[in-house]
Amino acid sequence: MKIQQLIVFLFAVVLIDARTPKRYSELDIVMSTCTTFIGKYGTVCTSTGKRSTNWNCYCKTDAGFGTISDCLVRGFNNNTNIISKFTESCNMTESKFHAKYDKISAEFKTNGTEYAKMTTKSSSGSKTSASASKSSKSTGSSNASKSSTNAHGSNSSTSSTSSSSSKSGKGNSGTSTTETITTPLLIDYKKFTPYKDAYQMSNNNFNLSINYGSGLLGYWAGILAIAIFANMIKKMFPSLTNYLSGSISNLFRKHLFLPATFRKKKAQEFSIGVYGFFDGLIPTRLETIIVVIFVVLTGLFSALHIHHVKDNPQYATKNAELGHLIADRTGILGTFLIPLLILFGGRNNFLQWLTGWDFATFIMYHRWISRVDVLLIIVHAITFSVSDKATGKYKNRMKRDFMIWGTVSTICGGFILFSAMLFFRRKCYEVFFLIHIVLVVFFVVGGYYHLESQGYGDFMWAAIAVWAFDRVVRLGRIFFFGARKATVSIKGDDTLKIEVPKPKYWKSVAGGHAFIHFLKPTLFLQSHPFTFTTTESNDKIVLYAKIKNGITSNIAKYLSPLPGNTATIRVLVEGPYGEPSSAGRNCKNVVFVAGGNGIPGIYSECVDLAKKSKNSSIKLIWIIRHWKSLSWFTEELEYLKKTNVQSTIYVTQPQDCSGLECFEHDVSFEKKSDEKDSVESSQYSLISNIKQGLSHVEFIEGRPDISTQVEQEVKQADGAIGFVTCGHPAMVDELRFAVTSNLNVSKHRVEYHEQLSTWA
Repeated sequence: MKIQQLIVFLFAVVLIDARTPKRYSELDIVMSTCTTFIGKYGTVCTSTGKRSTNWNCYCKTDAGFGTISDCLVRGFNNNTNIISKFTESCNMTESKFHAKYDKISAEFKTNGTEYAKMTTKSSSGSKTSASASKSSKSTGSSNASKSSTNAHGSNSSTSSTSSSSSKSGKGNSGTSTTETITTPLLIDYKKFTPYKDAYQMSNNNFNLSINYGSGLLGYWAGILAIAIFANMIKKMFPSLTNYLSGSISNLFRKHLFLPATFRKKKAQEFSIGVYGFFDGLIPTRLETIIVVIFVVLTGLFSALHIHHVKDNPQYATKNAELGHLIADRTGILGTFLIPLLILFGGRNNFLQWLTGWDFATFIMYHRWISRVDVLLIIVHAITFSVSDKATGKYKNRMKRDFMIWGTVSTICGGFILFSAMLFFRRKCYEVFFLIHIVLVVFFVVGGYYHLESQGYGDFMWAAIAVWAFDRVVRLGRIFFFGARKATVSIKGDDTLKIEVPKPKYWKSVAGGHAFIHFLKPTLFLQSHPFTFTTTESNDKIVLYAKIKNGITSNIAKYLSPLPGNTATIRVLVEGPYGEPSSAGRNCKNVVFVAGGNGIPGIYSECVDLAKKSKNSSIKLIWIIRHWKSLSWFTEELEYLKKTNVQSTIYVTQPQDCSGLECFEHDVSFEKKSDEKDSVESSQYSLISNIKQGLSHVEFIEGRPDISTQVEQEVKQADGAIGFVTCGHPAMVDELRFAVTSNLNVSKHRVEYHEQLSTWA
């Protein structure tokens, strides 16, 4: 499967490269400048299409060659590099170019001594009249024609008509006729500099935008390459990391690689007030640095080498000029990022396998790239609107299909940015998820129709290819697993337990999870990630999830009135996803710390490691609030008797004995009591029975001092030690901080692995 994913990604890259956006060579920019400036005075070569050059005319006809060569010689100061490229395009030698130019120049000196100047045609259609001035001496010879045309200029890169009268398009009444001049034009190049600067700026802006867009992709490619290299080294030489426990290594790990960005909070959200509306998650310090550099680079690349050109002939105002340049730049940068953000957001992302990053890490980067990309697109839309309004083109341009689709895409992007705030994801994740998919579809489709005519449509095809592949793989997983009848029940008042018969080929990954689709009318479009745990049975998957808002709450309401709070529901299973941490490969001592409903994945990884590594020191610490929380996990806890796992359970609110009736029908605990008939209804006796039934587990009433616990474990370790955790965000952040603070307590390597997935 990983090879197939890699092939699709490479296909997307090839698809982009197959029709790369047009880059403007030095000769392209020169020809665009010259033909536009020449078009101000007359038409010597007719246009062959948008942004194209009539090479046949400029290379082979006297009028075309004489006029354009004069521009190259006098307008561009006889630049040999430019002339060399021109002669290559015309399939002639430089000596032939100069001989032909000198010959035409000599003819001009004999037959004409005037610069071409502005002419007008009266509304009655009278003959063209020319105003001319005496020729002044200049470096190099030139050509002239007594034919002349409009001197007001044009934004086109080719010709203008002889009867147009102004840049705005307002002219005399009457019918205009296009006149092609058949003799070379002699033009005064004293006012040519603004044209050179303006066309150099506008055309080179496209080149720089492509370069900077490639630079942003290159930045992420570099980050991924480093991650892939580090992951491959760890997998091929797992014991190598044990040697990275010196002061320098620990210095980097303590201050850069492991800690939260600001003191402790990483899994916990940062609250900015206003009823949690602006709450957000901040990643680790290293991840934050990676994101900040990306944001800064994007900001710099959006503005570098963009400035106002004095007397710019292309735009009537400075706002129109700068607006257009910034719009082009931000639009191209935003286009480059779209395939990347789609790739990072997919569940079947082969980069997870290559880098060792989990889905939550890629989703975090996906969100930040998406935020930056949407902001680029919004700036693109605003600045183009400013430019078009300044030039009076806004109303007409907004009627065109590509602009309508661009508007659709931009609006969808804005709604995606707003609806993806943590506030909405936490309040109604399932609704957010469905809306997100619909908006993304219109965002991509609208983007394609907007970009196709501009030469950038293949970027959207690449995004579609990556997205479609992810969906096909997900549907394939579901199809081959089949629709199965699952036993779904409520355990301990706040937990859903799901038991699903599985096909023989399906392997439960230690520490992994699967997405469940419940085939009920109001739920089948939604899926929820459930962590599965290790069982003695090989014919079923056992998954757990805490009952929260959304789909788990709806299922709980459905089960509550049913006998035993249990029902059979047909489900679709997509998975497995995830993998165990590398602590088992790298460390001799492993401490698994779970909080509340974070136990299933931690337990699964813990038991899997115990089966494979008999000589390792493995400890399992589970922190729960109430005794009743044990009720839904007793079968798994009893299984620990068969392993070498040292288990400890902290009960932080032991005085709360509510909900213990769920233990009363557990035969394994009833048999442990010698005074069954007299104490069966006693809550405290039942707790005593629980402890006796799980005699291999140490029970401690109260809240653990995580910092002290970590310090003791590190000091006692006789080799590398790893801490693996999943649970409440506050507990996870506390453990991260404690591990980071105790890196130098032991001479052995100390590792931290977080299995908490903060997707919502």
